[in-house]
Amino acid sequence: MLTLRTGSETDLRLTRPTAADLVRTTELAPGLAVGIDLADPSHWHAIDVRRWAAADPALLGAVLGPPAVRQLSAGAARGVPVEVASAPAWRRLAVIDALDWWLQLPLNQGLLDAERAIARARAAASLPAGLLRRALVDRAIVSARRSADELTVYLNGLTGASLPRALFSGLSRLAGGYAALRQEVDGPDDAFAAVQSAWERVRSASVVGTIRDAAAASLGAVPGPALGAVPGALPGVGAVAATAGPAVGRVDPRQLRARVVGSDVRMLPAADGTAVRVVVPSYAPRPSALVADRVMVRLVDRRSGEAQEPVLLTLRSGVFSEVVPLGSTPVEYLRADLFDADSEVAPAEDIGRACRAQLVLSEWRRAVAESRVSRSVRTRNGRLTRLLDALTPAKGPLFRGGPARADIVDAMNGTARHPWFRSTTAAGAPLVAELAAVHADR
Repeated sequence: MLTLRTGSETDLRLTRPTAADLVRTTELAPGLAVGIDLADPSHWHAIDVRRWAAADPALLGAVLGPPAVRQLSAGAARGVPVEVASAPAWRRLAVIDALDWWLQLPLNQGLLDAERAIARARAAASLPAGLLRRALVDRAIVSARRSADELTVYLNGLTGASLPRALFSGLSRLAGGYAALRQEVDGPDDAFAAVQSAWERVRSASVVGTIRDAAAASLGAVPGPALGAVPGALPGVGAVAATAGPAVGRVDPRQLRARVVGSDVRMLPAADGTAVRVVVPSYAPRPSALVADRVMVRLVDRRSGEAQEPVLLTLRSGVFSEVVPLGSTPVEYLRADLFDADSEVAPAEDIGRACRAQLVLSEWRRAVAESRVSRSVRTRNGRLTRLLDALTPAKGPLFRGGPARADIVDAMNGTARHPWFRSTTAAGAPLVAELAAVHADR
């Protein structure tokens, strides 16, 4: 149930009454944006419609449901609860977008983008034939074609391999989506044909079953990215961790998408004391140029909160760095904040909570993906044990919308009640890229 928060002759906003930290907004079409909370993706967290009267009625019906559209069109008052449709295909698209932003785990971006393209096409299928449906399908075709090379390379690398059933099923759905999209293309298409040929080789030559790793089945070491020792630390810190100089920066995951930089932000003072070199490792050896060219840093006075002019970081040999003038503030009072140049989110007051939310999300989803691949609950519980060890003991929810430590313990004992533990089902189910990452570690 959403509540009408603002309404006018032109714009409308529906939101849930409770705040959440793992929310990401996706624009489904011009004028219609939705917010999904990864802690509970079973329903919309928010819906924004600009110029209600001009919005496509079929899209409104598909996302909100006809009863909600009729209620809002009749002029519902602010504060009125509105029951909106579940719209599972559209929520899955929003979840993929949100995970692409928040999930700080090593993922094959091509697989993720391919799955997003297929999800967009399936959402578009809920619309009647018309210009909007055609535009969304065309957008899905373009995205699928861009991802086809990486998907084909990945599939070719699997030929003859033993695949866990969960991964095989996910790849089968992707290939089926590509086959359906190919029917929307006039004439032959080499990219789509290559995906189908690669999938046929995998399907005919691979052995499908489960993979049980003896180490993963224990409560000891679990394959995959290591957890940071500091609460809120993110996996994926690069080789710069051994560089001299204290870690004196922070990355707000609401202002910079995941899998771009590590969490180890350092400031190395210049010899003359007039500047510092800000250094942070990239998360991947070659992050997307579209994102890498937008990573900026600003020095902030930790006493007053006053920020200096931001500087664009330069990526060289897997490290983002740049020399930043100190100004009049002594270096011991400064911290370095990293953000995306296109970010519209104001700096959060509690960065620790945001980082903790990202850590718990990433490790929980990794644990679920490992258990899907190995079909072992003990695999999942091993990772959750390590997660609890890495978190500071605290009472209450670990972040807004998230579980408490006690809830995680309950889940390990088979008595989970918090909605968080249903967040990886239905629209929130593991991505093919998540399953592939687990399989690659074995």
